[in-house]
Amino acid sequence: MAPVIKNLEKRKIKNLLVLFIIFSLFAINEASCNENGKILAYVAGCYGCHTSNPEEPFGGGYEIKTKYGIFISPNISKDEKNGIGNWSKEQFIKAIKTGLNPDDKPYYPAFPYNWYADMKDSDIIKIYNYIYSLPAIKKKDANHNLKFPYNIRNSLWFWRFANKILSNQNKIQNKTDYKRGQYLVNSVAHCGACHSPLTFFSIIKDYNNLSGRQETSKYLNDSVPNISNDITDGIGSWTISDIVFFLQTGIKPNGDFVEEDMSSIIEHGTKFLTENDLEEIAKYLLEIK
Repeated sequence: MAPVIKNLEKRKIKNLLVLFIIFSLFAINEASCNENGKILAYVAGCYGCHTSNPEEPFGGGYEIKTKYGIFISPNISKDEKNGIGNWSKEQFIKAIKTGLNPDDKPYYPAFPYNWYADMKDSDIIKIYNYIYSLPAIKKKDANHNLKFPYNIRNSLWFWRFANKILSNQNKIQNKTDYKRGQYLVNSVAHCGACHSPLTFFSIIKDYNNLSGRQETSKYLNDSVPNISNDITDGIGSWTISDIVFFLQTGIKPNGDFVEEDMSSIIEHGTKFLTENDLEEIAKYLLEIK
């Protein structure tokens, strides 16, 4: 009888050990997915643009001042009443890539969905899962404070139509074979959303042009620098390590600190990227024409 009991105890210990290993692997995998989701959410600007209070992450309320007025970011926490708590993963992907909410109403292009159009669904789902791993924020959305006629949301359908016709559509290059640096610059981090020149109606002239833009209003001081590889006007004289260090710290090769807006993008975005990803970004920026 004693040998039988011993064998049963051994089996129990073995089964418990197997269960412990499976649970540990699952926990490690979940933690890794959440960390990847966090990095993507920060680099894509989800946290920076949708967080006005660090104690209420993704609760919205962040103000974006433009020549059209002030856009106020919505709550994208998992709160069911005020956030995206009732959204499916498919609806979240649709909003990110097409700029349409679950009711097919368009978002203003202050939300750079044109750049996110090439994001991998798997990466978008990681962001979704990360947001859903955080507490719900019970905060109502504030209304945008826009000038007429930009405050008429239905006019966005005309903008979307004009954007489709006038934009340089060669932004989708090697969609199924993106290099890492190109993917991060052109899609996830959407660098061109700020650093590409615009038409009068804020339509991107060329999605592959990172030559910056002049200020849209003397009251805003919103000019954006050239980050192409032009040696004279851009960052062509920077080294890979210069760019990596800049995207980690906000310090330029000449020792100057970056301006406030880009400082926030680094603080709440690029500094979370791995050294390897930052090097890939640098290589891409220095090689593109």
